[in-house]
Amino acid sequence: MITTVYISIRFLQSLGVSLLTVLFFILLIDGSDQLNFFSSNGLDAKKAVLNIFLRIPMLTVEAMALIIMLGSILTFSWLSNSNEIPILKASGKSAFRILLPTAIITMVIGLIITFVGGPLVSASMRASDVVLERFNLTNNNSFSVSENDIWLRDKSDSIDMVIKASQMNSTATVFYDLVFFEFYGQEKLNRKIEASKAILRETFWELTDVKIIDNNLKPEARSKPIKMNQLDIRTSLTNEQITDSFADPRVISIYSIKQFISRLETSGYTATRHKLFFLTELSRPMFFLAMLLIAAVFLLRTERKSSRGLNIFICLFIGFLLFSIQKLFESFALAEQVPLLLVAFGPSSFAVLILLGVLLHIEDG
Repeated sequence: MITTVYISIRFLQSLGVSLLTVLFFILLIDGSDQLNFFSSNGLDAKKAVLNIFLRIPMLTVEAMALIIMLGSILTFSWLSNSNEIPILKASGKSAFRILLPTAIITMVIGLIITFVGGPLVSASMRASDVVLERFNLTNNNSFSVSENDIWLRDKSDSIDMVIKASQMNSTATVFYDLVFFEFYGQEKLNRKIEASKAILRETFWELTDVKIIDNNLKPEARSKPIKMNQLDIRTSLTNEQITDSFADPRVISIYSIKQFISRLETSGYTATRHKLFFLTELSRPMFFLAMLLIAAVFLLRTERKSSRGLNIFICLFIGFLLFSIQKLFESFALAEQVPLLLVAFGPSSFAVLILLGVLLHIEDG
């Protein structure tokens, strides 16, 4: 029990050092980028500070796998430098017994990051978007999916257009059962346009089966909609803007993403990216465990100090290799060439099994 507590404290200390180190580099690199971005848009550094701190949760969560690996390397290096690993093994404790407390802590951290850190990241990213919108540093056009409808906003210098559609195709180019609300300013409704179908072309909407209610007409004329077979309306929207505006699933809490996926699929849009994100979030503890085991295989053994530096380099190389393989598989999954469940859990589970086998082989001599 004392050994377990001691190793756990050592591991938590190492994770703390690794976290502070990574946070320093996050503030240094991303902070500089944000300061340059705000200054290039004519804003002073004070306005950039808030956005810098709002981005820290997202960047920290993305770097947690690296923090786990650095913390593991630091823990096992400390134990080796003080000859504690040979002493523990000589007292009859196996590598798995030494590894157990760190593995439990790693899995718990993975669960906390997934179910507590994930919603925090979502909230901070939404707050960051609000800050950028306040200073006109983001796109004025927006996209959202409600329970039954798709909502678009197309804003130009003179006209603010709000568009409601019931369904769209997977490329966000064809929409069905639309209502266009055209405003001059923020309050005056200029006209209301209904259409059974709309195709988003390069610079305009091509509407079919159109009914127009023009508020500029007299009340008696307004009660009779103007009907047209086809109508073109200029727009600044593109299908890339529409898909990009909701492509990042990190702005959605893990507790509500399944409902959002259901809404997307009901609307006719493919939710592959969001499904993959959800499964990858669930597999995070397993991925963290793989990072811990990489360090354990190379450092949790008696060795000469001269070879420790090479082993640390190999740990980092294999860790980045596993991370790259995971991202490569994700790109295949987004192209729907590989099952999502295999992509999310496959690389980390395979790595854990292989590393456990290697560790068992080393223990058996």
